[in-house]
Amino acid sequence: MKTIRWPLLLAFLATAAYGGQVYKSTDANGNVVFSDRPSDKSEPVNVAVPAVGKPGNPITPRDTRAAAGNAQAGNGPANAAGDQKKEKVQTPAEKDAERAKNCASARERKTRYDESHRLYKAGPNGDRVYLNDAEIDEARARAAADVATWCG
Repeated sequence: MKTIRWPLLLAFLATAAYGGQVYKSTDANGNVVFSDRPSDKSEPVNVAVPAVGKPGNPITPRDTRAAAGNAQAGNGPANAAGDQKKEKVQTPAEKDAERAKNCASARERKTRYDESHRLYKAGPNGDRVYLNDAEIDEARARAAADVATWCG
């Protein structure tokens, strides 16, 4: 009987955490009871709900991502409050390492684009939208320009 209680209790807490306040009490037999309704002998239980976008809850709404991007760009509340972070100045060795990484990535993408017969991009529903011949030529030209920029 006790082995069944724990999974049920955890399932109840997981759903109740998103539903509202949880109360803990002890019945006449000494069993601990969790409920969403307070009784005269119950005490509230603080159930921590993970914040959106934190590790353990990777789902981030679009407006949260946009707000984070604005704050990083200096357009958001961080700039208004004066909490703007200073940019880190890269050393020449760090710049060279970043350039080499970007060059390798650009070369790999150009090779993949040149060898592929069909290219696609993500559609609005996450489905594949295949590029037409003009768009493929444009993507290959951008990939070649990226190689020239990073590797030249």
